[in-house]
Amino acid sequence: MSRLPLLPANTFLIGAPKSGTTALASWLAAHPQVCFSSRKEPGYFARDFPPHADIQAHFDPDRYRALFAPEPQHRVIAEGSTNYLLSADAVPAILALNPNARFIVSLRNPLELAPALHMQQRYMLNEDQADFADAWRLQVPRARGEQIPAGCRQPRFLQYAAFARTGEQIERLLTLVPRSSVHIIRFDALRADPGAVYRQTLTFLGLDDDGRNDFPVVNGAHRRRYPDLARLLLNPPAPLRAPLWRLRKTLRSARLPLVEALRERQRQDMVREPLSPALRAELARHFADDIRLLERLLGWDLSDWLQAEPTRSSTSPRLIDQRIGA
Repeated sequence: MSRLPLLPANTFLIGAPKSGTTALASWLAAHPQVCFSSRKEPGYFARDFPPHADIQAHFDPDRYRALFAPEPQHRVIAEGSTNYLLSADAVPAILALNPNARFIVSLRNPLELAPALHMQQRYMLNEDQADFADAWRLQVPRARGEQIPAGCRQPRFLQYAAFARTGEQIERLLTLVPRSSVHIIRFDALRADPGAVYRQTLTFLGLDDDGRNDFPVVNGAHRRRYPDLARLLLNPPAPLRAPLWRLRKTLRSARLPLVEALRERQRQDMVREPLSPALRAELARHFADDIRLLERLLGWDLSDWLQAEPTRSSTSPRLIDQRIGA
């Protein structure tokens, strides 16, 4: 029996971005029966997404293996690259190596998800438009390569509608993977009762309940406290680019306490401004067909996602048909 060229992961937390995946990954990583990759989002299998310039391990199998403990004996060996859900390459590449791979997806109302993605791209200094409405209207010219911000390393991440149309992405996933191998979470439920969702995820993975009862918010809305310093490190002048990226990669790998403390100091929590009624209505029209697709695929009632005002009252998906699993 030949050994697979890539061993480690058997479980993939594949999206959607800004839908609680960082929190879920951190909780799973602390479980004694789970080995989680040292870098949450290696992006190894998303060959249709260019790697960050300072993450040269992206397409290197040896460096990918090195993200996991040597010869792990855990029940679950996992990583959490949220671009795998949108990627056309990632899931087929994973299944070619492990047809029994399992996938976890968290889904968020796209009317919330798109602005959250914009906030994240602002934080990563890929986005120069402070107002989400302005960035939303620039998607078409940017898809043509126009009006891309100077220093933007990932122009594809500025296509907020594409990332947030998760119905289309779930439809593709379920044509490739048996439904029994996919665990789909509603972000509303994760936010309302994280303990219940966490235990449901353990059951899906065949893991014992580790008794966790603390579920802190991870990677909530935030901005940079010192944006000029961040620009120097993330988008340095050309003569400094190579040495600073090497330094940054070394410091990320070493995880020195002082560096980690400075990173946390740079991050400042914030409250995102609500969408104007007109913009919310525009997004509702844009995403209505995709939300209806999700309803048909999953048997969920997602009518509250299209309401004029956002609601957080729902704690779990309401099934349209109780015979269809959530």
